[in-house]
Amino acid sequence: MTDSSFEVRWGSRFRVVLVEPEKEGNIGSIARSMKNFGLANLLLVSPKIPVGDEAYRYAMHGKEVLEKAQVFETLSDALKGTDLVVGTTAKMSRSTRNLLRTAIDPPQLASRVSGTKSSVALLFGRESSGLTNAELQQCNIIVNIPTSEDYSVLNIATAASIVFYELFKVRSTHRSSLEPSAQSVRRLASLFAELTRIADVPLHRRRLADRAFRNVLAKSAISKREVSLVMGVLRRIRDRTRSKLAKPKKTPRRIVSTKHARSHIRNGI
Repeated sequence: MTDSSFEVRWGSRFRVVLVEPEKEGNIGSIARSMKNFGLANLLLVSPKIPVGDEAYRYAMHGKEVLEKAQVFETLSDALKGTDLVVGTTAKMSRSTRNLLRTAIDPPQLASRVSGTKSSVALLFGRESSGLTNAELQQCNIIVNIPTSEDYSVLNIATAASIVFYELFKVRSTHRSSLEPSAQSVRRLASLFAELTRIADVPLHRRRLADRAFRNVLAKSAISKREVSLVMGVLRRIRDRTRSKLAKPKKTPRRIVSTKHARSHIRNGI
């Protein structure tokens, strides 16, 4: 396989999803950056402006990326068929309790997806307000780019370029045969969620626990064997718990002493 054909195949794994983009120049700049780093799949979700001349001027040699860009009405439609959804945010969590905005940086993201077979959606939010909490809920991984506290918000095209560069830098021709399928990882997360229900964990705690477990799975380079072992243990716990819950409770037998029994007989009871 030639380097160019590998880059095409590598880049085809990624979708760059712009959620309600507001400026043509940014759409064009992101298309140009995608061309720089071997990415070709640009998806626009409910864009606030049409893709016109200004976008093409900023795109330069990335105009073919714009020409092939797809437009979707909803984010859910744009994400169909992807294994891993990566959201970007400039707002870092200041509390360990905020699991939704617990983020990794671009090099960590690159390390996580390098050499995998997963199809990946890279989400970038509105220039004015970013991604909403509801949109971040649909993400497996949240990425934040470390910046100065004096001014932490990057232009969306600049942020996208940094993410693209880190992914491109560690691209690999070696794909691990140890990687679990996205379906098996989803089954593992679903099994964990089932156990939290069986254990009667309060609803608000259950949601947090489910999110925390999905965060762990998304950030780790878990292998097929590890998924299989953990799933086997969780299934055993589930089945034994169900079995115990299903058994009817035995009514304790009342033990009557011989002395009391004779008394009952004498009294005609």
